[in-house]
Amino acid sequence: MKAYLCVLFSALTLSSCNMGGLIQAPASGTRGILLSTEQIVAHKFGKITFPAGLYLPEASSEEGIYYAAPQPIHTGGVMKGGREHGGLFLRPDGGQAAWVGQPGYQLQQAPSTLLGARGVERPIRYGLLGSVQYRPQ
Repeated sequence: MKAYLCVLFSALTLSSCNMGGLIQAPASGTRGILLSTEQIVAHKFGKITFPAGLYLPEASSEEGIYYAAPQPIHTGGVMKGGREHGGLFLRPDGGQAAWVGQPGYQLQQAPSTLLGARGVERPIRYGLLGSVQYRPQ
């Protein structure tokens, strides 16, 4: 019985470590996206302002690619004057989200194991109620 519980605990621990996929560096050759104008898009808790410019891929996961804004995005929050490092998250199905965090920096600092990078925090994502107009570069 003790051995059974140990195996069960190990399986649950390993499966919980990989929930939501790993954050990793974007694939080589991933192109950036261009926002021609500043855009303001609503989300569940307020609005986010995306500055115009070239957004470069900073990280990726099984769920999509994190494109970093050329300047801080304006989240309207109190911390940091409402300006945060972040950008636009694009899913393969065309879905969009805003994100804030430091995935690129964390990927550089995270130790790597056979199972991939560990200790990388998933950026905070905000589902958008509208869409951002961009074009691939």
